[in-house]
Amino acid sequence: MKVIASISEYEGSASASVYSYDRSNIIYMFVGCFLLMLWVIGGKKGFKSAIGLVFTFICIIYLFLPMLYKGYSPFLSAVVVIILITIVSLYLIDGISKKSVAAIIGTIIGVIIAGICAAGFGHIAKISGYNVSEVEELVFIASNTNLKVRGILFAAILIASLGAVMDVSMSIASTINEIYIHNNKIGKKELFKSGINVGRDMMGTMSNTLILAFTGGSINTLILNYAYALRYNQVINIYEVGIEIMQGVSGSIAIILSVPLVSIISAYLLTFERKKSVNSEICYD
Repeated sequence: MKVIASISEYEGSASASVYSYDRSNIIYMFVGCFLLMLWVIGGKKGFKSAIGLVFTFICIIYLFLPMLYKGYSPFLSAVVVIILITIVSLYLIDGISKKSVAAIIGTIIGVIIAGICAAGFGHIAKISGYNVSEVEELVFIASNTNLKVRGILFAAILIASLGAVMDVSMSIASTINEIYIHNNKIGKKELFKSGINVGRDMMGTMSNTLILAFTGGSINTLILNYAYALRYNQVINIYEVGIEIMQGVSGSIAIILSVPLVSIISAYLLTFERKKSVNSEICYD
């Protein structure tokens, strides 16, 4: 068995202990299999998606975390990272097109509005970054650096909801674009209605995805609450429960808002050139 050893030395005497099992190679193989499957099954777009995932990881580790450590606003840092990840990821998938532009704009606006809603809820409900787990360690780090603990929670909500919102935005934009390709005489209003109708079917499933994801992350807290048979007014006022509700609802708000945003932007972009060409023909005649 291969393990990681921790060795410390003090006044000439050394002590060693087993830190953890060495699972790095297993992790690399597991991630490698995932990226390979994404490439083989997804083809060229799957390969680009894999590049997008690597880029996202690099942005989080080498851009977002250093910005927090240097004292930048967690919320603004998250917005910068979200804009960068969204643009690069959707560009890799579909290039620069009306479809990708609509998805990019809708994703960014939807996520930012949801983050603002979460911050407003946190302010009213007295929930901040100081209510999260491991806050003692974060406060200790903040005392020796420029880290701003208060806004980390809301920055995390922005990043956590980005994937689902990007998925919905691209699906809506692709659907509207496909409808327009098969019937380029369709009007802006009809395209918008089509996007809304498709989006309504996606809202419930994607909202469930976010809610279940956050619930799964707090399953230990739920088990403890159930085991101790806490009263309802105790459970609903636990910080962890409030945070999970805030995260799930805020992410769902981002999904809901992205549907009309992407629908109206896609409908406008697709019909703009046609309207422009019609006006040119009238002026020419």
